[in-house]
Amino acid sequence: MPNSIEDKISLFTKVIVERIELDFQQKNKKLVKYYDSQRSTIIKDNEKRKKEAIASATKDAITKKQQMILRSRSTMHLEVLKKKQEFIERIIEEVKKKTRTFTSTVEYIEFLKEAIKQVLSRFSVNQFVNFSFSSDDIKNNQKVILSTIKSFRDEDTYKIEADNSLIGGVFVKSGDGRLEIDFTVNNIMEDSKKLIGEYLSSWLNEVIK
Repeated sequence: MPNSIEDKISLFTKVIVERIELDFQQKNKKLVKYYDSQRSTIIKDNEKRKKEAIASATKDAITKKQQMILRSRSTMHLEVLKKKQEFIERIIEEVKKKTRTFTSTVEYIEFLKEAIKQVLSRFSVNQFVNFSFSSDDIKNNQKVILSTIKSFRDEDTYKIEADNSLIGGVFVKSGDGRLEIDFTVNNIMEDSKKLIGEYLSSWLNEVIK
């Protein structure tokens, strides 16, 4: 009898232990499978984040590079404009020096006569006009100015005045102020300044290419 009870207990214990081991194995498999799945998810997530971080860093680097290039181009453009303006100013100063020398020559007298003829051709003979000449021309070339004007119109149809801002040539305005003709050296130099600027721009563009 005892042996029979012990056998039953032993058998029962064996069954219980087997079930526990089986349950443990099943739960262990599920646990291992779960952690393997989690580990794979974490690895994939980390890889995704890593790729996103690399893509973001690459995008930022490209953006910064483009910004640096734009800043560099802007700085270079400003330097080019600055140098261009310096060149223009230096050239204009040289032109002014040569112009002041030119206004003391016989050739300038001929230029002044022609300038007066050209501007007067734009006004009717009876139309009253105001002439503006440089102070130097009024002082040194008054006879030439008067004789040239008088050869085209009567004395009561014009007025002559000095303009200290003028270098040479002539500026004429109708009495009613509706028509102005600028044949001054100042205006010619201003046009030359524009041409010099255009030439320098063209030249600099060729150099930068």
